[in-house]
Amino acid sequence: MSNNIILVARRACLLSGSAIVAAGCFVPAAAEAQSADDSVQASADGAADSEIVVTGTSIRGIPPTGSGLIGVSREDAKLVGAASTPELLATVPQLNSFNTAPRTSNGGLGSFAPGLRGLPPAATLPLMNGHRLISGSTQQTNPDYPFLPELAIERVEIVADGASAIYGSDAVAGVVNFITRKRVSGVETNVRYGFADDYHAFNAGGIFGREWSSGSFVAAYQYSENSNITGADRRYRSLDFRAAGGVDTRSAVCPDANVNLFTGTIYAAPSLAPGLNSCDPRGPVDLVPENRTHAAFVSARQELSSAVTLWADVLYSDRKDVVQAALPGQTFVLVTAANPFFRAPPGTGATFEFVDFRPDNLVGADHFDQTFRVRSGNATAGLDIKLPGDFKASIFGTFNWARNDTFQPGINTTALTAAAAGTTTATALDPFGTRTNPAVVAAILDNPTDFTNRQRTRIGAVKIDGPLADLPGGELKVALGGEYRRETYMQRGSSGGVGFPEDLSRNVGSVYGELFVPIFGADNAAPMFRSLALSLSGRYDHYSDFGSTTNPKVGITWEPVEGINLRGSYGRSFRAPGLRDLGSTVGSYYAAAALVDAFGARDPLRGATQVNTMLLFGGNQNLKPEKARTFSLGFDLRPRFAPGFTAGATFYDIRYRDVIGTPSGLGALVFTDPTFASLVIRDPSAAQVTSAIADTVPFFYTFSAVPTIGNILDLRQGNFGIRKTNGIDFDVRYRHTASFGTIFGGIAGNYILKYRTQLSPTSAVSNSLDAGIPRTTLRTTLGFTAGPVTFVNFVNHRSGITASFATPTGSSLYQSKSYTTADLRLSVKLPDTGFMKGTEIGLQINDLFDKTPPYFPGTDGIGGTYNAIGRYAAMSLRTAF
Repeated sequence: MSNNIILVARRACLLSGSAIVAAGCFVPAAAEAQSADDSVQASADGAADSEIVVTGTSIRGIPPTGSGLIGVSREDAKLVGAASTPELLATVPQLNSFNTAPRTSNGGLGSFAPGLRGLPPAATLPLMNGHRLISGSTQQTNPDYPFLPELAIERVEIVADGASAIYGSDAVAGVVNFITRKRVSGVETNVRYGFADDYHAFNAGGIFGREWSSGSFVAAYQYSENSNITGADRRYRSLDFRAAGGVDTRSAVCPDANVNLFTGTIYAAPSLAPGLNSCDPRGPVDLVPENRTHAAFVSARQELSSAVTLWADVLYSDRKDVVQAALPGQTFVLVTAANPFFRAPPGTGATFEFVDFRPDNLVGADHFDQTFRVRSGNATAGLDIKLPGDFKASIFGTFNWARNDTFQPGINTTALTAAAAGTTTATALDPFGTRTNPAVVAAILDNPTDFTNRQRTRIGAVKIDGPLADLPGGELKVALGGEYRRETYMQRGSSGGVGFPEDLSRNVGSVYGELFVPIFGADNAAPMFRSLALSLSGRYDHYSDFGSTTNPKVGITWEPVEGINLRGSYGRSFRAPGLRDLGSTVGSYYAAAALVDAFGARDPLRGATQVNTMLLFGGNQNLKPEKARTFSLGFDLRPRFAPGFTAGATFYDIRYRDVIGTPSGLGALVFTDPTFASLVIRDPSAAQVTSAIADTVPFFYTFSAVPTIGNILDLRQGNFGIRKTNGIDFDVRYRHTASFGTIFGGIAGNYILKYRTQLSPTSAVSNSLDAGIPRTTLRTTLGFTAGPVTFVNFVNHRSGITASFATPTGSSLYQSKSYTTADLRLSVKLPDTGFMKGTEIGLQINDLFDKTPPYFPGTDGIGGTYNAIGRYAAMSLRTAF
């Protein structure tokens, strides 16, 4: 029975996105808030480049008015010593991946994307040089992190504010913009090797660049790899929570079988004496998967004339994950005395039995190796044209592509059932040992999920920006633009012998505008109005599949006196339903009345008399975009009386509605919540059954023999969820020049004031801070530079989480302790002579004290997110010539 349930879970996962119920539970020196001046300076530093990237605005030379900016510079990234962009962003407290070992979501099937402030990853838009990226996911189409070579990163800017008025879909919680180096002279290389308990990692890369009077060229490459860490590698894991008032979650489906005669006694192999074998089902499962990644980046710029510049950026990455996954347990396997491997418990005289076992003996291992290989490219090229009156036009095109090859071994339940009924040693299953015929084993293991997915994004865009007029407060500036985007998704392959071919596409047309109004400035400053600027922006997007959406935003920045900036913003943002949200294959699943509990489909109104049920999973063409209202207020301080001191804080408030998900897993709520009433059809007519399953892929039944159906549950994707959250981002830092060098320190983080979730507009409001989301995340920095030596200490802190756990009588809340780790960094620049010229040696230690994650009486016995790698030490060598 459970074998079929596992197939249901796998296929339903392929046919749908994240469940509503699951989604509801989801600034160091290298993450410092930037002021407006910082942003402008960062742009000015690259003013020689024809394309100046400023995150959060379409207008050159101005910061994102009204919004705060979190920045990670190239020097910060070097000091952090991250081998990949996800590792780099794991140092940013506002991101959900903070202080973790980032990995692809959904066990490898999902996206590799950031999430901000506890909101879903799909609500944050990753960019490269301000341009949209591609997804490499099997399940989803929201963009992934760009896997840039470490040496190719100039800086990372995060606008933790709604930005759909500038960038369109997905920029609900904010944007993460990876800005690349465009000018390099010579060659730089780096190599790093690190290790931890049961783990090692290696990466090496280089960057080459040339500059000439009218242009530049940069090329970078990086290779990285790491070994895996399994649950069994970490002794702090636990599954038996009875001592804390919980339940024992160890599995009774183990390599050594358990036999049930349904007489009230369980018999444990190998002796088959009364008892119960129990085991850790997730011990062989990866906490950190094995990975190998190649990444290459090329950037070029050439002035064609004094007014025209041609530019292009190309990023390609090839990422392969090998993920150790749990073997599917086999339960209630009927074995009779006709099977030559039948063993009756001593003294019972049984002639048949039901056997529960994990198929380690069939597989020859305690896990399945699943492979996910993602090859993706992001290429953008364009022309920048200087126009009269300091206007500039940008015309560019983007072609992004991705291929994901997924292979997941599986168990053929039909072959296993046939083998259990076998009557000879050549055809029978041995559930107790290794005597099953190899040909029978091969047939049982011949049931993989094997998919190839290809995604493509093509964009053509034009933008013009420049000064409209001179106002007393400065230049009135405007930006106007439009773009056309075509997205395609193709899937080929099968799961459990059933094919899921998909060919999905859509077109998106967009126009946008932004106006920057300086009300007070240097030329008309007044008491309490040293400067005051207003930004108005808006964007219209028309999608060929679901319709149109318009999203405005207003921002204001006020500097009453020198050193104090006050800012605020209000806007609307949206996330378009992904192509698979709309068009993924719809599967129809048959659950017999006796198995509705296994499918989570028990109808509370039918009491003990349950009925055969049909469940539908997959895409839904009637989806609408997710919508959000965002509001923020903040300040930035740079007092003249305290040089080197800066401080900033931002209050944010987000109302996120029509969140897409499936009501699968909500149990009785599906039958009782008025929002889901239209999803339940009781006692359907034959015509209703036929209509429901038309154009679906059937599971556990055939169209030619549709059983009598008592309930139909439409569990396809829908716009159901609501999230309301507010909180405070903060950043304080100080830098002091001493006689021996420089001392610096700071603290940055996020504090959530409120996080409320509704699974539907008519369901009860729940507190997500009681569902595993931490209230506080922060990172402190303290270090010094003395001549060629830089030493830094980072402390990473996450508050304890509160969540429910299972008890013998129901459930209860448990509050775990906080999780705090300390990191050290030491870098030494060697004497600038001879072969040591331009060379720097680095030492890093993450999680210096090898902190044990906080206890929680559920899952793996761990409260909240954590870094499974533990204490990690690495040496690095950089050189430039």
